[in-house]
Amino acid sequence: MQNKYLACLQHAEGVKVKLAVCAELFKHIAGFKVLTALMLSAVVAVSGCDVFDDDDDDDPVTTFSGSVVSGSTALDEHVALMLTPTGGGTGVSLIVATDGTFSDSTVTVGTYSVAATRPGYEDFSQSSYEVVVGTANTLTVDMNALAANTYIGSEDCGLCHETNYASFIQTGHPFKINKVVNNMAPTYPFTDLDAILSGEGPFGANGIDDEDGTTDNTLGTPAGWSDVTYVIGGYNWKARFIDADGYIVTGSEVQYNFATDAFSSYHDDETDKVFNCGNCHTTGWRHQDDTLNNARQDNLAGMDGTFAAAGIQCESCHGAGSTHAQDEATTSITREADPRTTAELTADNAAYGQAVACGECHTRDGERDYSTYVSAFDTARTGASLATLPMGGRIAASGSLIRHHEQYDELLGIDPDTLLDTRSAGFEANHLDCGKCHDPHGSSVNQDNASYAGVDGVNKANADCMVCHATKDPSLRTGGMTSLSCTDCHMPDLVKNATSSTNRGSSSTIVTGDIATHIFTIDVNATSQFTSDGKYAYPAITADFACRTCHQGFVTGTAFELDSAALAGFVFHNN
Repeated sequence: MQNKYLACLQHAEGVKVKLAVCAELFKHIAGFKVLTALMLSAVVAVSGCDVFDDDDDDDPVTTFSGSVVSGSTALDEHVALMLTPTGGGTGVSLIVATDGTFSDSTVTVGTYSVAATRPGYEDFSQSSYEVVVGTANTLTVDMNALAANTYIGSEDCGLCHETNYASFIQTGHPFKINKVVNNMAPTYPFTDLDAILSGEGPFGANGIDDEDGTTDNTLGTPAGWSDVTYVIGGYNWKARFIDADGYIVTGSEVQYNFATDAFSSYHDDETDKVFNCGNCHTTGWRHQDDTLNNARQDNLAGMDGTFAAAGIQCESCHGAGSTHAQDEATTSITREADPRTTAELTADNAAYGQAVACGECHTRDGERDYSTYVSAFDTARTGASLATLPMGGRIAASGSLIRHHEQYDELLGIDPDTLLDTRSAGFEANHLDCGKCHDPHGSSVNQDNASYAGVDGVNKANADCMVCHATKDPSLRTGGMTSLSCTDCHMPDLVKNATSSTNRGSSSTIVTGDIATHIFTIDVNATSQFTSDGKYAYPAITADFACRTCHQGFVTGTAFELDSAALAGFVFHNN
């Protein structure tokens, strides 16, 4: 109330009200005595003062306007512009027009900080701007453009590509590696690492452990999230942990598997395993190099390089987005990536900012890594006087199952004995384009989850297969096969990500994994699925996996009997 009297005095003096009148009013300030209506009316009438309005929030407002530019170029409606009172309080979000201008006539007088963001540009900030009555409150916000080949982040991509982004962030790709923030478990769409092991979590009595009493990394067994810097995975199949020095935690019980709700081994007895998985677990990975990139992520000794963003984000597949965000041209972003060449990978920037093709990561034998970027398959082909391929390799195996993330190798179909491609031109045309069956913005493993709200990640119905395989109509089948899907036989669980099983039947000795194979081709006459040393798989599914994961009887009289003679005479598609 006293401030209102002071304001009255200042205003009254401005219109030359006799000071004696306001002085008389001041006699009553200390005791807050009732002022006569006559005295108040006199002052207000003479001065036009409205400071005695009972609404304390009715402060003066005025217009604040200006434009957002980058040098001489006007920006647009994609700018987020905010005024925040320096003394605290609710900020004002200003609408920027398509020509970069803004104007708001309801801004309360006062002192504000100004902040502006726009994809493709450095953030703008000004610590203080005074908005006053009777003055042209105008400001030109000048934002610096990011350099070409700069990563902007998936959230910025999502400002324009809302539908794709909303679906993509529910998939597994962004969660390939996840930072632990504020000593709390990373958050996932469909899993909860704190709720595992009946709520005990990964650090309880049944959690991370080792047969030797402590895990093999020098720092020992993590006691809680404060001892973990990153989690590898955690979206669906499994989770591994990175310690406070950046080394992967290794030992006999260090990898959590969701299917079994238990821990298994990972590189047991290997000490301080470095994280060098950035090519396919991060976006914008650059290997540590004393000359070209003398840095490690978060200055962690166990991190073998740096990355622009954790996980496989939009720009992993589409390339760094700064230029596209600035010009919004379809020519400044990659829609479908071609494999990066050895020359590009061995350049000083190691192909930083370039889009990565699906097959560069969905391979093992074809992995090209620092410093030569020559894969094991490249070396084998060169040794056999064969030309190297743009990407991919043989189908690597271990423990009588295909190792995971090799879908491109499975599709490519290299014969491990001859090192030659076994696929027809038609097969390659239909299947080496992942987008023929998959939407990379959708989840395949969770698309049937009731909580999933994204697009389907894979076309897996029989009708989808029939688009290309029209002569293989499943409706023409008879007997017990009428209820099968194409994928039951052509995509059995021949791949292991986290767990495997041998309990499909008492008479079965077939080990099955937890991921469907992408080999597709079936050869019921083939005698072996794997090479004699078990290191590679042949590029055709044998009867053991295509048929006997259901038909487990090996001898006459057992359940689901299926012998070689029955296979030889059977017409599978009945057409």
